[in-house]
Amino acid sequence: MFGTAHSDGGCISLESSCGWGSVVNPGGHIKGSKRVFNATLQAPGGNIEITSAESCLIIGREVTLTEAVKCQIFAHTLRIGKASGCMIAGRDIEIRQVMSHRQEPNVITMVVPEVPDLNEMLVPINAEMADMKSRLDELTQRIDHFRADSTLAKYLSIRAKVRSGMLKLTDDQSKGYLEMAERLEESAKAVEIAVAERTPIARALAVATRHVQDIREAQHERLAQCRCNVAHVQGETIIRQLLEAHDGADLSLIPLPMIPKILFRNDASLKFLYAVHDGSVAWTADQI
Repeated sequence: MFGTAHSDGGCISLESSCGWGSVVNPGGHIKGSKRVFNATLQAPGGNIEITSAESCLIIGREVTLTEAVKCQIFAHTLRIGKASGCMIAGRDIEIRQVMSHRQEPNVITMVVPEVPDLNEMLVPINAEMADMKSRLDELTQRIDHFRADSTLAKYLSIRAKVRSGMLKLTDDQSKGYLEMAERLEESAKAVEIAVAERTPIARALAVATRHVQDIREAQHERLAQCRCNVAHVQGETIIRQLLEAHDGADLSLIPLPMIPKILFRNDASLKFLYAVHDGSVAWTADQI
């Protein structure tokens, strides 16, 4: 096939070899069981499944290739059986085997979303939590001090049961109880006030603690989704990291003019991760 095939969804199925052509299907599906060479395959927001690709530009949300040679591939999720001399950029990459091609290495750029510095972002929340913790400790210490008085502790227990109706006092017991109340009621009220003051602070601290934990877990999960696994490396393979402000759930929806800049970028904004000649790679962004 030569020329251009364009669709606005659905599936474009290449039943024969495709060379020097262009297949565009935003949000759709491109499938090819034959060889594709010197072609452009674009399915931003969609899926691409190709058996064999050589010297192609391939862009999609989910891209699956049995074999790719000297291709430029940009995908949110990429699965390749064998890659040789390719330039690859993506967020979730799994390759069974990589090999150099005529001394040209594979270059893999992990496009990682920019995330805030949590330590800096959480400074005001942590300061507020520290203040709540200090106040909570102070109140707890005050309550414990009161309750360390066994007579007061006994009175508080009887008082609670009497108020709830769990305990009925005889006349003699009532007399003794009133004598205890006369001596201890002021301290009992102080305990009640401290407990009443401590309860909302403890609840607020628990909520804030969970909020901070949720923020950290969400960022950890987000970065853990940025991963590169290569089972077998045979030949030079370079793996880099690029922080990208694009915050969408689908990396392939980045504006098209930005994609070549990411694939071919070679400046200080890139962080070098690995230069591997043999072995394997297992990397996730939450390691940084």
